[in-house]
Amino acid sequence: MKNLIFFCLIALTFIPGQAQTVTTTTTVVSSATDAVNIAKDGVDASLRDRIVSVYGVGTPAAIQTWWVIFYDPSVPSHGRAVKVDNGQITRTYEAKGGVVYPDSLTFPRSQLTGEGPALAAAQNYAAQHALAYDNVRALLRITTKDQAFRWRVQLLNGSASKGFVFINASDGTFAMYAPPGSIPSKGGTGTGGVAGDVHRAANDVKDTFLGIGGDLQEFFTGERTVDQ
Repeated sequence: MKNLIFFCLIALTFIPGQAQTVTTTTTVVSSATDAVNIAKDGVDASLRDRIVSVYGVGTPAAIQTWWVIFYDPSVPSHGRAVKVDNGQITRTYEAKGGVVYPDSLTFPRSQLTGEGPALAAAQNYAAQHALAYDNVRALLRITTKDQAFRWRVQLLNGSASKGFVFINASDGTFAMYAPPGSIPSKGGTGTGGVAGDVHRAANDVKDTFLGIGGDLQEFFTGERTVDQ
């Protein structure tokens, strides 16, 4: 009996130590849904369910500033950007990301999911692979009609990119990782390791971050600076 009690005490002290290797140490919060609900008041009612992208910047645990681009055919770029800082609209303007935003790749507000699980999954991945980072760029968009709906979290240490973590928006599970300057090389259970899915994600990274004549922020904030 004494041996059994001793074994149970050892087991109880061991379990928390194991849990620390698979959970994050920082509490994350979601604010994307609130930001979009605020941003919608900055555009005409007919545009509110035609979201092109939801993009935010902040710390590994929380996004402070959001840019929501709505499809708006009344302007040349077909994009209307609304900037939300700390829960308030601070700017509304035509999005000028160097492209014409397509109506075919928009999504309704009902399809939006919070970024909290994506930030937490990114923290877990970074901890498991010794990736040091202190700020993030979170993005939700559709690139093709048959693409899985995912959050994409770019990890940065200062201004240096540490890569992109893709998280399935529907359930917050890890999908894949794309190292900085290269194609995705690590498949996750969220995609089943399907080569075609990895290839599409690789093209998405290339087209989004390399082929627009500017950087990520210019494209998804609509604040293009390379032309100025």
